Amino acid sequence: MPDLARLSASPPAFALPSSADQQSTGVDDHRPRQDAQPFFRERLSVMGWEIHDAKTAFRQFADEWDRLNARLYDRHPFFDSRFIEPLLDHFGDGGEQLCIHRTDAGIVGALILCSGGFGRWSSFRPAQVQTGAVLLDDACLLETLWTALPGLAWTIELYAVDPRYLPDFSRLPLPRIVLAQARTIGIRQENHDFRSYWQERPKKLQGNLARYFRRTETEIGPTGLAAFVEAADMEACIGRYGALETAGWKGQRGTAISIGNPQGAFYREILHRFALSHQAAVYELHLGAHLASSRLVIANDHLLICLKTAYDESLARFAPGRLLLYRLIEEQFSMPSRKTIEFYTNATSDQKEWATFACTLQNIQIFRGPLYAAAFSVLRAFRRNLRKLRAERPENARLKDEVKDCKRIGNFKDTPYHLGEFASADRLEASAAWFELLESNVFPSDPGIRYYFTAEKQFPAVLLPVRLRAKGPVKSVESLSNYYTSLYAPLLSKDADLLDLNDLLAAADRDHGGAHVMRFAPMDPDTPAYQSLFNALKANDWIPFPFFCFGNWFLTVRGTWQDYLKSRSANLRSSIRRSCKKFAAAGGTLEIVMTPENIEPSIAEFQQVYAASWKKPEPYPDFVPSLIRKLAGMGTLRLGIARLQNRAIAAQLWFIDGNKASIYKVAYDDSFASYAPGTVLAAHLMQHVIDCDHVHEVDYLIGDDSYKQKWMSDRRERWGIIAYNPGTIIGFTLLVKEVLGRVVKTIAARIKLAWPQAGFFRPLREK
Repeated sequence: MPDLARLSASPPAFALPSSADQQSTGVDDHRPRQDAQPFFRERLSVMGWEIHDAKTAFRQFADEWDRLNARLYDRHPFFDSRFIEPLLDHFGDGGEQLCIHRTDAGIVGALILCSGGFGRWSSFRPAQVQTGAVLLDDACLLETLWTALPGLAWTIELYAVDPRYLPDFSRLPLPRIVLAQARTIGIRQENHDFRSYWQERPKKLQGNLARYFRRTETEIGPTGLAAFVEAADMEACIGRYGALETAGWKGQRGTAISIGNPQGAFYREILHRFALSHQAAVYELHLGAHLASSRLVIANDHLLICLKTAYDESLARFAPGRLLLYRLIEEQFSMPSRKTIEFYTNATSDQKEWATFACTLQNIQIFRGPLYAAAFSVLRAFRRNLRKLRAERPENARLKDEVKDCKRIGNFKDTPYHLGEFASADRLEASAAWFELLESNVFPSDPGIRYYFTAEKQFPAVLLPVRLRAKGPVKSVESLSNYYTSLYAPLLSKDADLLDLNDLLAAADRDHGGAHVMRFAPMDPDTPAYQSLFNALKANDWIPFPFFCFGNWFLTVRGTWQDYLKSRSANLRSSIRRSCKKFAAAGGTLEIVMTPENIEPSIAEFQQVYAASWKKPEPYPDFVPSLIRKLAGMGTLRLGIARLQNRAIAAQLWFIDGNKASIYKVAYDDSFASYAPGTVLAAHLMQHVIDCDHVHEVDYLIGDDSYKQKWMSDRRERWGIIAYNPGTIIGFTLLVKEVLGRVVKTIAARIKLAWPQAGFFRPLREK
């Protein structure tokens, strides 16, 4: 392939220097400062929120606004007062409210809201800014904003926010719905030179650019790149940029920039303001004597943001916009102070080929309380159904294009998609192998199994395994799990966007012909996946509720086996010592089976012990043997067997998951209970996984059995989510039943607590 660096003329060394009046923080340019902690938290209640008319008052707060932006987000250009003030001047209607949270130490919160009527508020975000400014030292500041706003405020919508430049919303107890607004892209220059960056782009992109450069040189001549960085040049640059847009499709639609319209005045003003501190540039690409393309950019010390681009549509066969982008990126890689290039656009598949990373801009709707959130979802669901009754709408094209599904895990081999990192995962239950086991041994002929996924290129990014079920008139979507499952979660790639779950659930609902109930369990309530699934249900106008599944006891390993013993109770240490001595004296032996060699006799011994124990027979007898074989093949099996006189009297199925050992099945022969073979075998396996496998955690998985507390150090809980579709009669009926049931339980619990204090349970003779 031709060398593009050789084909293109060397661009002039125009680049945006660091601002002379700003100091670099030394923080990575692609994310906010990690040390931006809410150090005013203990003083937040000193003064609180104050509301001002934004258009008239913003200027007097500009310096404090910029200091807050600098402290939280390293002077993000879109949040700079030099950008915000012109936005208000040119596109504000006068109703915008500047919300300032002040403490005696200064301003710790700032955002601009607009009233939508009837208690609805939203962030001020004209189309000219691609991401909204939410400057909050702590998301919990929003809890007190409701009473400061005029009228009865019940919801606030934050539009197109960049999650990298937000406080931690997981700490905010208020209900909220998060939706994907756009998938933006960017280019990081970390550990790259331009040649390396370009060689990592798709071959198709490399070939196309080489062809465009050859075509240009053959038919027109060398390309010329100019970068204008002086404030005095900005008006003329906007004039030329506007001429390009006006001559194209934007001019036909009336949306083009021109020197005389508000858009042109806005861009001329912000570019002039930023150029005064060497933070703005207009790049122009000439093909021969023709201005072929123009791109507007602003920057800080770490970011270069592409605001807008235009090109001469009569020269489209030369792709001048792409040629300009190539030359701009090439120039930025040549500069000593490298900046992350942010596009802030809803990227197409072609645009994504240029990127080294992507990020989903979000719309976050926050509610004053749970009742407001539930009422909103119910009303929106009924309104959606009413629209369907009036005029049937076409199927959601976005779902059709972006959400894929397979009916069996093995069907992936018949698709262009590959399971990639899901084929073998550190956590067994988050791998394709686990769901293949469930399919073949528990749900061998279930027609409702579905794997919904979104994919970047050939690899699924988010994979949601579910079952579509019908029981009488009730149609449900459930997690692909049962009592063999200790922890369920969607399968996520390292680059997964959890907001994809919104579309995956919508696709499952659609394919089931309108489901009434969704249920997912058991899950870890502290994980992003759990919170995102909860949000995805709300985003689809379902009403979700959490429910308790079971307790989970685990051990955090610190040190060696001997260190572990010292941390246990004297009773357990004594029991282990006595039992091991008695077992050994009787000629007992212990074995840990880890490999596939001679695995079948070991499986037979496990089943023999299980049948002689107190355990109920397995309803799916092939599942555990298949699991043992799979674990042995993966090298993660730890099957412990205790024998007395060559007879297996205890068996325990453990396995290694990354840095964790999981205790999956335990059983012993009741007739040999006097030897405490379970205790002996558990101690042997525990010593092995601590001293030989060097695990960081041992997990007893399911249940609050008292014996587990003796061996483990900590407890956590597994929870589930059940949700109802209020837009259907059956779903709404089940929702009412769920709410009434929870109300009754709450009242009963309060009565139970109150009665003893009131003397209702005192013996009669004491009265």
